[in-house]
Amino acid sequence: MKKHIAFTLMAMALAASLFAADIFASPAGYGPDWKVVVSIDEQKTYVYKKDALVRQMVCSTGLIDGDNDTPLGDYIINESGQKRGTSFFSKRFNVGARWWVGFIGGVYLFHSVPIDAAGNVIPAEEAKLGKPASHGCVRLSMEDAKWFFDTVPDGAKLHIQKEAAAK
Repeated sequence: MKKHIAFTLMAMALAASLFAADIFASPAGYGPDWKVVVSIDEQKTYVYKKDALVRQMVCSTGLIDGDNDTPLGDYIINESGQKRGTSFFSKRFNVGARWWVGFIGGVYLFHSVPIDAAGNVIPAEEAKLGKPASHGCVRLSMEDAKWFFDTVPDGAKLHIQKEAAAK
C-alpha cells in the first residue's frame, strides 16, 4: 500500500511538473479516424488510420510489478483536454523526456526515452526499449515519439492490451 501511495504521489508530482511546460495544440486530423494499440506482451505500439496500419513502433511500457503497470483498457488520447508538449524535466527525479502526449487525464503519457538535465538521451534507459521499464507511461524512441506527437490527434482511440495485437 505504501508503494502504491508513493507511486501516486510521484505521478502527481510528475504531472504537475509537466503541465508547467508549454502546451501544444493537437495535430490536424479527425481523432476518431485514428486508433492506437499498445501490446504489453510484444512491447509494441501500433497506429492505425481508418483501420490501415500507419506505423509500428517498439516501446517500453510499465514495469510489471503491481505499482508501475501500464493500465489495460480503452481510452481516448487527451480526452480531458490538450496535454502534449515538446519536453519536460523533473528536478526531483532528475529525469525528463521529449515529445509527450497524454492519456487518462495526462497522468500517463506517450513520450521519448528518458533524458538527463542537459537534454541528452540516457543510454541505459534507451537500451531498455522493447522491455517493460517505465512507471506506467509508454516510452518510444526519440524519432517515434516525435512522429507520435506530430501525427496522432487528440480524440484518437487508445487500446492497451496484454496480448499481441492483430496485424
